Amino acid sequence: MRLLIINFAMDKNSPVWAWQASVADALAKNCQSVLVLTEQIGDYDAPPNVIVELLKHRAYGIPYQLGGCVVTQWRLYKRLRSERIDACFIHMNHRWSYRLYPLLGMLDIPILLWFAHGTTPFSLRLALFSARRVITSSPEGFRIPSPKVRIIGQGIDTDLFRPNNETPDPDSIVTISRISRRKRIDLIIRAIRILKDIAPHHNFHLTVIGAPLISDDRLYAQELKDLRRAEGLDRNVAFSGFIPHRKLPSLYQTAFLHVNLSATGSMDKSVLEALSCGSMILTTNISFRRMLEKNPEFFIPSDKPEDIADRILQLRMRTTVYDKNELRALIVGRHDLTSYVQKIFRELSEIAHYGKNTPHH
Repeated sequence: MRLLIINFAMDKNSPVWAWQASVADALAKNCQSVLVLTEQIGDYDAPPNVIVELLKHRAYGIPYQLGGCVVTQWRLYKRLRSERIDACFIHMNHRWSYRLYPLLGMLDIPILLWFAHGTTPFSLRLALFSARRVITSSPEGFRIPSPKVRIIGQGIDTDLFRPNNETPDPDSIVTISRISRRKRIDLIIRAIRILKDIAPHHNFHLTVIGAPLISDDRLYAQELKDLRRAEGLDRNVAFSGFIPHRKLPSLYQTAFLHVNLSATGSMDKSVLEALSCGSMILTTNISFRRMLEKNPEFFIPSDKPEDIADRILQLRMRTTVYDKNELRALIVGRHDLTSYVQKIFRELSEIAHYGKNTPHH
């Protein structure tokens, strides 16, 4: 297969999109050639059959919406026609689905869109119209009903995220995510304050890993630091900023618990990475409820800091109950990178096979 991939970044050190490069590399193993059009190129070494090029919002200084689209599409028309692309995989960057729909339709290139987030902007409806098929991580990851939608789970690099033989620090808690209000990190900090009061014999400490992305994130990051100071938690809460993807496993392995109180409504990869490392998790994210049916103590529907603190304390008492390999088994074969890419490639093969002349609406 000759594949076109469109994503946000090809950068293994990206604070948000590092995993997109891993997915592109894994897909390339099944393809004759891959052309990646991305909005950011950073730390990335392309395999021999992968070409990476920048996809810009402006052409000759003209914004895409004001005519730059004409220049962009003309350039791409010549390029894609010469590459003889069989199918297009759009990885989260959904707006390019409808932006390039006329061009890709002209070239008979079907679109497979991956989208996993709880929001449903109008732009997503346009992307759904433009795509031949949509794949997502869970029912909550794509909330527009459509026969085009397939649920395939997530894709965690289980070779990177794996257990070790060390005993985790029984008072260490970690949360790994973008610094954003939707991640509700303030609730975890308030829970640490309560734990300090109700369990003074423990030295609970929280490490927050992640960086802000937009201006409101930066404002929220400062609010979190102000909250830490106001609650007297300077010694109990640490902000470590961005840490490269390849260094995250040791953080999951050394903490007894990963807490994720995200309100995004889709499967946060950090929860799956923690489980792949054999670490306990606690989440309010509804998309994990079915997955955690055999471990209901890992899911908490309440967003009250006192309830969260109480559950953390209960889990602290059960650290020796869990087998790391049993927790990892929740991921391997279900949400690992290998099976994830196999599912993507199966969908790509189907839409490329059944028909460049088959209607998709």
